[in-house]
Parts: sequence; C-alpha cells; structure tokens
Amino acid sequence: MSRNDAHVETPPPAGAGRSRRSHWLRLTGDLLLVIGGLVLAYPFWSAAYAQVQQSRLDSTYREQSAAFVETITANVATRPRGLSDEQLLRRLAKRFERGLDAGDPVGRLRIPRIGVNRLVQQGVGGRLGLDPDGDRSLLHSGPVHYAVTPLPGAGEPFAVAGHRTTYGAPFYKLDKLRAGDPIFLETPYGKFRYSVAKTTQVRPSDVGVLLDRGYGLVLTTCTPPYSAKYRLIVWATLERAKPLRAATGP
Repeated sequence: MSRNDAHVETPPPAGAGRSRRSHWLRLTGDLLLVIGGLVLAYPFWSAAYAQVQQSRLDSTYREQSAAFVETITANVATRPRGLSDEQLLRRLAKRFERGLDAGDPVGRLRIPRIGVNRLVQQGVGGRLGLDPDGDRSLLHSGPVHYAVTPLPGAGEPFAVAGHRTTYGAPFYKLDKLRAGDPIFLETPYGKFRYSVAKTTQVRPSDVGVLLDRGYGLVLTTCTPPYSAKYRLIVWATLERAKPLRAATGP
C-alpha cells in the first residue's frame, strides 16, 4: 500500500447527508410549532395575568379607600363650611392624590355598553408621563391614568389609557361607543358620571389630546386592532359628580 493510499478517507454512507438535513428540518419544524403555540396562547395567558392583577388591585383599593374615608371622617368637623360640591371634590381629589404612587388604584371605571369594569391605576409622573414606555408595565394590569392629567374633580380632563388586544383587552370595543353613552367612575372621594361626546383618531405623537379642556374624561387606545399606528380617542363630558358622603358632614 502506498503512503497516499493510507490517508484516503472512507466516503460517508449514501443518504447520510439527507438524514442530517431531515433531522434539522424536523427540529426546525418542532421549534416553529412551539413558537406558534406560544403566540396563539399569548392573549389567553396575558388575560389571565391581568385578571390576577385586577384581583390584587381590588384588595389594595378596598384597604386604601377605607383608610381614606376614615381620615376624612375624622377631620370632617374641621373642614370649611359652605363649600359647593365642586369645591369639595377639588379639595378631596388633591388630598387623595398626595398619597398616590405609580401603580396604586385610583378608582373603578365602568362602561356598560362595552362591558368594562376595571380598576384604573395611577401612572408614572414627571418626564415619563408622556413617554409611551413609561406606563407600559402598568398597562399589563389594567387601564392607567396619565399622571400628567388631573384626577376627577381636580380639573380636566382625566385621561386614561388601556390595552386593546392583550392583557384582558379592556378597551377592545372602545370604538363601539356612541355619543350619549354613559361612563361611570367611582373613587374613594367621589362618584362621577360622564357622557360620551365624540370619538377621534390621532397619531401617537399627538399628545395634545391629553391637555384639551372642555372634556371631563379622555380614553385612549391603539387603533386599528393589533397595530399601534394610530390612537383612538373617546371624549366624554362630565354630567354629574357627587362627593364622598363622609366628607359632606352631618
């Protein structure tokens, strides 16, 4: 045998290349199936997460509401007499806001026409108040109050954002609202009834809608569904506001 013959490698068996390709194709197919399953399941597990978080918020809200009512009741005798409901609500809203941190429940939002019944959380403030990423994690638990806008009773408008297609999709049917539809908000210091005035569509960069006076409530969500190209805006006017009974005195 020659020296050259000693280094000749045995060729791979016929079909070995095809077998390896088939193996990787099967692995790729399995991986795609797993990814597809996760994508399809995302709305379900995100909705379950939001529901758990809403239950947690409900417990916190009950405790905070009871504590706030107790504080107001203890000081009801010292508050100025002759205040109108509007003046009293403004004072109560300012007092309640001082104790709020980002993520704390502000009140319960109910929109009968589209079946919304969710607690609204306080959003982040400061320079992140208008940053789309500022409240992103909070939105996983439910609607969020834009902290750059006042609380109900403290000024206009009270602006709230909510998911449209994931994490329970509280604002999925926001486009179904029509002029005159009632919207209710209950806070530890007062109850508010709004009436839908109009709906509009703006670009995400148009944050001026959060500063528009003349409307008591502004609701925002992404549109069209499964896209963040635009923002759907629902504007509502305040019809009735009633301060907390404990704060009205005997």
